[in-house]
Amino acid sequence: MSRPEVSVVVCTHERPRELADCLDSLVAIGADVEVVVVDSASRQPCRAVVDGYRGRLPSLRYLYVAEPGLSRARNAGVAVAAGDIVAFIDDDASPQPGWDTQLRSAFAEHPRAGCVGGACLARFAARRPRWLSERLLQLSSITRWSEHPTQPRSSAEWPFGANMAFRAEALAGAGEFSVALGRVGTSLLSGEDSDMVQRVLAGGWEVWLEPRAAVLHTVHPERCCSSFYWRRLWWAGVSRAKAPSLRVTVRLALAAPIRLGLWLATRDRYYLYRTAESAGYFVTRASDLVAHG
Repeated sequence: MSRPEVSVVVCTHERPRELADCLDSLVAIGADVEVVVVDSASRQPCRAVVDGYRGRLPSLRYLYVAEPGLSRARNAGVAVAAGDIVAFIDDDASPQPGWDTQLRSAFAEHPRAGCVGGACLARFAARRPRWLSERLLQLSSITRWSEHPTQPRSSAEWPFGANMAFRAEALAGAGEFSVALGRVGTSLLSGEDSDMVQRVLAGGWEVWLEPRAAVLHTVHPERCCSSFYWRRLWWAGVSRAKAPSLRVTVRLALAAPIRLGLWLATRDRYYLYRTAESAGYFVTRASDLVAHG
């Protein structure tokens, strides 16, 4: 079989129904890609789900990684992916028609693109509460981009791991996804995707946003509850404490009272919940300092 142009890595953990929906979408759009499903320590391995798609997807691989962790799963998928472009989608994301074609076109049009991010559109699995603003939905990996291809203006616009692709050459130069970051079990530790984007940029590559390469990304019922966003932002602070700096420390110290003021002025809970980011950062930094004497 000839070398595929695009390899799609789907990391999954304990979600066989969502994985089947994701694979159904790849079949439905006729994606001419290699698909690598990485099962991250599911108690009931999903090999049987994947085997049901053999013959329906032209090139399909299944890997089981016994040690949990999203970054480990991503690294395992990259290690076997044969494509010149390595795309990542979440198991609860459904690629839309033209998704793979738009990714190919973006890399072809921008020879220095090391990373291309696609849009993540909300698909609600429960009724959306009125307080769940567009800003908050970004914390559930839902993008807020213009409808035209562009380069991100800041790290706030970097692609989400639920729908991002890399030139294999750029990934090879950047090294593996950090196993100190990314989801492990029920924790909401994050940042492995942003860390990789930062390293790709440091390697001299460009990052492009291609909103036409879209996926529907499920907003699960727990993400329509206030408690999720308190936890999500707390863990964002913990993630940032993994690579502390004076700039980040000062910024988060100043940000907490400013965000409280913005919440009082706007009543957008996005600002209220973001105070938890400062709390998670400083509690983690204090614990680390105590642990290391």
